[in-house]
Order: sequence, then structure tokens, then C-alpha cells
Amino acid sequence: MDRPLCIVDPFAAVMGEEIHALSMPLWVPWPVPLDWTFTGLAHTDRMLDVGATVSCWSGHDAFGDPAEVLLVCEEAGTGVGSHFAGLPMSYPGSHVGEGPPHAKFSVEGRPVPLWVVESAADRAVYAGEAAGRWLWVVVHPAESSAIVVHPINLVDARELGAELTVLPVGEISPRLVLD
Repeated sequence: MDRPLCIVDPFAAVMGEEIHALSMPLWVPWPVPLDWTFTGLAHTDRMLDVGATVSCWSGHDAFGDPAEVLLVCEEAGTGVGSHFAGLPMSYPGSHVGEGPPHAKFSVEGRPVPLWVVESAADRAVYAGEAAGRWLWVVVHPAESSAIVVHPINLVDARELGAELTVLPVGEISPRLVLD
């Protein structure tokens, strides 16, 4: 990934204007799953030709083990999703969109099929297309991938009004810090 990301503390993100100033969607689960917290926001510079946003969530998987989910919305060629997936390329792979999907999320009320993306062994990665952009779902650790089996509804945080101030917020995730 050759585009720098602006990392925003989750407390500052929900209390300030950072989310509403984004030029593209910031996907958040709505309603927020029980015991999950918003642990950070990252986005590309608004002046760049292509953009990306990342929301990070921490909680527990279906077995009660700690897990983190990164939801990446990006325009083609940005490389942010593949960076968080641990891939050397800027796209999820040619198999995405072929055959039956491995999971489905709902994005603003529309079903979005997601396909498994081969990734680093310590995470599970899914990708699909939502609102004309790539949607990447990166789950840490890989053993927590059962999270995507349960339908999750995503909404654009920019459309949330006062609801933003009631998002459960945690400490910023170290996963957002780029190497």
C-alpha cells in the first residue's frame, strides 16, 4: 500500500466531525453486536484520487474468545484492504465473485455476497462489492471467522446522527497502526 492512512482515535471519531467529513462510506455494524466496541477509524487523505475507510471493532466470537473485525471500504486499486489482509496485491483476487459466496452481509438493507480471500494465516478475510466499492472483512484471529456466518447489517456511519455518540467505544486497536 503506497497511500498513507490517517488514524483516528475512536473517542475523537464519535465526538468530532471526522466521520461526517469522510468522502466515502465508513461501514459500521448496526445494531452493534452485544459486547462489541468501536476501536478505531482509518482513512486515506481526502485529497487523493482513490479513497478508503476502515472501521475496527473488538468483541467476542460465538465461542466467547476475543476477536477483532476490520471493515474496509475502498475504491479499486487503493490497496488498503489487501494491506490489512496481508496480501502483496491491491485487489482481493480473481476468484472473488465466482461460485456461491461463503458469507453474506447486509449493507444498507441490500444483501452483499462475500467470498473467502486467501490471506495471511493469522486472519480470515472475505471480500465483495458494496455501493460500487470493495468491502473487505478482516477477522482476527482466523479461528474467529464464524463471526461472518451470522448475518451482520452494515450502515454508513456518516448517516448516523446522534446515534454516533452512543456507539460503544474502546481503546484504539494496534491493528490500525501500519508497519
